[in-house]
Amino acid sequence: MRSLLGFSFGAIIVATAVCGAQSSGDYAARAALVLTPVGALPPIATSTIEGEVQRGVALALRYGYLPGSLDGSSINNGGVTAVLPLSTGATFSVTGGFFSPNCRDCDPGLMLGVGGDVRLTEMPFGNGRDGSRLLFALNGDLGYARPRNATFDDGSLVSGSIGVPIALISGGRPRDAMRIVPFITPGFGFGGIRSSDRSTIVFPNGVVRVRNDELSGTRFMIGGGLGVYNRTSTVALNLGFQYVSIPNSDAQIGLGLTLGGR
Repeated sequence: MRSLLGFSFGAIIVATAVCGAQSSGDYAARAALVLTPVGALPPIATSTIEGEVQRGVALALRYGYLPGSLDGSSINNGGVTAVLPLSTGATFSVTGGFFSPNCRDCDPGLMLGVGGDVRLTEMPFGNGRDGSRLLFALNGDLGYARPRNATFDDGSLVSGSIGVPIALISGGRPRDAMRIVPFITPGFGFGGIRSSDRSTIVFPNGVVRVRNDELSGTRFMIGGGLGVYNRTSTVALNLGFQYVSIPNSDAQIGLGLTLGGR
């Protein structure tokens, strides 16, 4: 069955393209990343990133918004993530959600993901045992999405990423004080589009037909945000962004509400 990424769905790729600057695989990678939990939802400030100990399962309600550009459609994304503690400095997460392009004849699509992180090391500065410090971690994510509309009949999107979260942990705060942990995560992402036949990508300067095995690539990514929480509360707020590097593309921005885990 022929699969078509037209303007309604392929605008996600068009919106990030500079004519002739990147390959079709780069556009496909970006599309797969921003339509799966890897790049569609804001990062979570897990206990690993915050330098805290997670004692139970946490549930994160996440919303991400990707603006449209160059006649592209904006996208609203929603998801629920269960975060499970693996050890003192590591977590594992499972995500289910949807993406919803704001275009005619575009239906919401299913997206799923798994991920994890582990604390690597800390760099203290300041005075005292409870001084401020930089925390370094390693994280990874895998994502899957299943579009549902007339322009992508029989296909799927797969993606993955690996990054190094760097967080600033402030010291000298009592247990019942509000804490704000800023973090940034440079990394690399990969993604691809899979369909039963050839796919068509519509660029601003024309139409390009490519084989399925050409619809994949890798991109530099950078994400980050703020974790806002109180150690005595089971409710935490996350503000975050995720950017997949292609010229003239937009960053996904969003927020999350985390329940439990303390």
